[in-house]
Amino acid sequence: MATFTILEPMSTGDVIDRAVRLYRRNFASLVAIVAIPTLFGYVSSMMFWFGYTSLLTAATSASQVTAESMVMLALGALGYPVHMFLLLATVAGLSRTVGDHLMMGEPITLRKSVSAAWKRGGHILLLALLLVALLIGLYVVFSIVVVGLVLVTSVLAGVMTAMQLPQWVTITLFVILALAVLAALIFLACQIAARVIFLPQIVMIEGESAGSAIGRAFRLGKGNWYRVGAILLFTYFVSLSLLSALMLPLLAGLYLAGFSTAEFFMSPGWTIVYSSFRDIASLLSLPIWIVSFTLLYFDSRVRKEAYDLELLAREVAPGFYWQPTVQTPFGYTTPTSFTQGRAYLQTSPLGLAGFGREITPVLREQVALAVQPVEESEPGPVEAGESCATCGAELQPGASFCMVCGKTVEPLSVTKEEPGS
Repeated sequence: MATFTILEPMSTGDVIDRAVRLYRRNFASLVAIVAIPTLFGYVSSMMFWFGYTSLLTAATSASQVTAESMVMLALGALGYPVHMFLLLATVAGLSRTVGDHLMMGEPITLRKSVSAAWKRGGHILLLALLLVALLIGLYVVFSIVVVGLVLVTSVLAGVMTAMQLPQWVTITLFVILALAVLAALIFLACQIAARVIFLPQIVMIEGESAGSAIGRAFRLGKGNWYRVGAILLFTYFVSLSLLSALMLPLLAGLYLAGFSTAEFFMSPGWTIVYSSFRDIASLLSLPIWIVSFTLLYFDSRVRKEAYDLELLAREVAPGFYWQPTVQTPFGYTTPTSFTQGRAYLQTSPLGLAGFGREITPVLREQVALAVQPVEESEPGPVEAGESCATCGAELQPGASFCMVCGKTVEPLSVTKEEPGS
């Protein structure tokens, strides 16, 4: 059995530091994986912005709109949804590959990532559709909150104006109010992002369906808003720094050559240059984003579900499988179970599901028989040769639990004999 990676609670800085180190060690593989959706998005963006700038130039110069511009604009617009799906599939496949690398030391390769995404393609497609519906709903809620904040801000601004305060006091209060509104919007956005950021990891690593993954992602991401915000802020500044490093020398050269005019910046040539540099910066920063959130996923499981103790139990007793109970409105219950229609059985020693043995009706019946309650009887000492009722392994004499599956076992039952029998 593979040696487990030692898991421990990590701070946000540790998560980012380990993600950067893993990114440096596997730079070529990670860039090759994320290059697939990036190149497709680059082509779609080129077509869309070429058609858009051509139409804009034709409108400002009173020239005739060409059919080529319309076709390029339409193809670019249609390519954006496909690009988003490819990006989600890449994030899902890479999350699984990174999880295997972190936990079992398997190499990160393009082939493994594509294979992982292909095997769960149907669930990824359903997840994409659910995300679209979920994001539409969240957008409506977010818009309502923004409108409410704007109305409250307007009322407070009117009150401060009517009070006829000194100008410096009014400006200071306006600045404080604007910062408070901005902080509230950032807090709300981070809360929303924390609830959905673990969806690819749950679908790919735990083998959950897209529907059940939403509820689990909401529970697992609760309380992680500041850590998600810190990772998003870090990756944003990494991308911005890369873009600035690429763009500033070019802009300086254009300025010295006398080409920094409004006509140039409105031309398709500038659109191609800017989109190219922007996508290069995104290509180089996207792997850090994916690896960081995969590490944060494992850290959340350690903090909320004692995942490190579960791995330790599996290392001590190979084959042990335990799933922690979670709190629901109806009490404490396990997230999934064999008898609730789970599509896959956990066969990996790490609990990395999704590619496990499919549960057939025969296997489901065996599991149901294994968990049936036994009749109460007077207990006696466990003798040599007795087997576990759950996994069938031989029990050690005097053992109170199975050394293979970890199931607590009842001592050997001793049947009472009637007098004279």
